[in-house]
Amino acid sequence: MKLNKIIENYVVSDQIQSDDIASLKQYGFQTIFCNRPDLEQPNQPSAADLQKTAESLGIKFIHQPVVGNAISQKDVADFKSHYVNAQKPIFAYCRTGTRSSMLWALAETSDRPSKEILELTASAGYDLSSLIG
Repeated sequence: MKLNKIIENYVVSDQIQSDDIASLKQYGFQTIFCNRPDLEQPNQPSAADLQKTAESLGIKFIHQPVVGNAISQKDVADFKSHYVNAQKPIFAYCRTGTRSSMLWALAETSDRPSKEILELTASAGYDLSSLIG
């Protein structure tokens, strides 16, 4: 698990395992967003199993699966609603962290200049220049 900070209250990562959640608790995360569909790859832990572990540790878990090349306006609106209402800091993950970065970036386009969004996501290791321009 590699923590890639986009902003102070929003950090993204690749796929996590159940035993990573205790570390996330120690880091102070209040909410976990899972943006990965179940069964995307063999042996991937289910969102339900990770949610059970997270909630047993007092961390809210939100499963909003999206397909990276098919993110819709509804996906962005749903993400923004979750993001605005979630306790922070938020830890979000998918297969590589890219979808979680994309959702945040698209949700921020009405609040931040594109250049700032691209700089923030690039500094976290995600080049979204083809997405926002």
